[in-house]
Amino acid sequence: MGNVKFIHAADLHLDSPFKGLQNVPETIFHRLQNSPFLAFQRIVLTAIKEKVDFVLLSGDLYDGENRILSTQIKLRKEFEKLKGHGIQVYIIHGNHDHLGGNWIKIDYPENVHIFSDKGEVKLFEKQDGTKVHIYGFSYPKRHVMDRAITYYTKAEGADFHIGMLHGSVEGNTDHSPYLSFSLQELMDMNFSYWALGHIHKQEQLSLDPPIIYAGNPQGRNRKEQGEKGCFLVSLEDRVTDIIFIPTCDIYWEKAKLLQKDIQSFDDLLETCREQLESLRKEDCAVMAELHIQAMSFPEDLVVKQAELLEILQEEEEYRKDFVWPYALTLLMPDTFHLDSSNPLFQMIKRQSMKEELINNAVKPLFSHVIARKYLDDALEEKHLLLEEAETLLFQLINAKGGVLK
Repeated sequence: MGNVKFIHAADLHLDSPFKGLQNVPETIFHRLQNSPFLAFQRIVLTAIKEKVDFVLLSGDLYDGENRILSTQIKLRKEFEKLKGHGIQVYIIHGNHDHLGGNWIKIDYPENVHIFSDKGEVKLFEKQDGTKVHIYGFSYPKRHVMDRAITYYTKAEGADFHIGMLHGSVEGNTDHSPYLSFSLQELMDMNFSYWALGHIHKQEQLSLDPPIIYAGNPQGRNRKEQGEKGCFLVSLEDRVTDIIFIPTCDIYWEKAKLLQKDIQSFDDLLETCREQLESLRKEDCAVMAELHIQAMSFPEDLVVKQAELLEILQEEEEYRKDFVWPYALTLLMPDTFHLDSSNPLFQMIKRQSMKEELINNAVKPLFSHVIARKYLDDALEEKHLLLEEAETLLFQLINAKGGVLK
């Protein structure tokens, strides 16, 4: 029956805009912008080092439907590197980089195979005669609401069958329900491996057969924290070996430290420095969100968080292995509560009730496929602003002994 070895990656999102970051130096912002491409370069280097047969890219190579020409040229150079080592590349396009976009088309080398919007099967054959059928479907437009299984039909005559699919498993409400499928539908196809894209975190829906989301190879914001990468997969008869390969150049991390007491500015500064150092990584950088929780803070420190953040940032700006603190929050103990009879508590409660009425009124918009595209980022920013405002309010209350003057 032979064997086959390949890389499964997805959701590169080249040219991501990296919205929502304030006061980031040009050097760090440039590295952020380039990090998705650096992650892909690590995928290419891994493919060459491991001498894989092919690379699977399961959708959303680009962040937008209008691809930047310079990025296409850089991507082609990486494909040419793979060609030089006899490595094939199979690509499906997803909802972000769908085929209906407007861009200048360039020719890729002959080792690159792109699936159409009709649903196709492509044959890969090794020199030893091992045959692999690779199945895929590219989005013709951004919103494809069909059942995924509509575009996949097993073709006999191969030793291995691999499906490439960019879509949402039923029951997942965190992402737009494009090209949806049930786990049972994919299992019934009796494929050797399903290489999934669309969800930006690694997730193994099944191991027999393997039905796996690779996640994205580079986190793009604070919601995409932790280690990112791709999978190195080896198939041989009924044995499957799946190895995670980290690829991200910049990690997004959140650190929370509980201190008994913060007595002075120097105490707080040293605590923050220690937290940043604990996040530092060799050969990579980190975007960090710090949460320092203590029983009490000196009142003047509570309102000087921005100045403290600037000091910490200045110390990291010129390091290659920087840990850039993009946010700092001083937290009170979780046990702190206002007396329900306190007028301030009543005011906050009334405001919360108003917010709930507004949320109920706009809820249908967030369930609408097209409207949600424009509202998700706004909702996330709203929640973050509310959390920061609430934290600052309670910090001030606590510093004043429970009374605002």
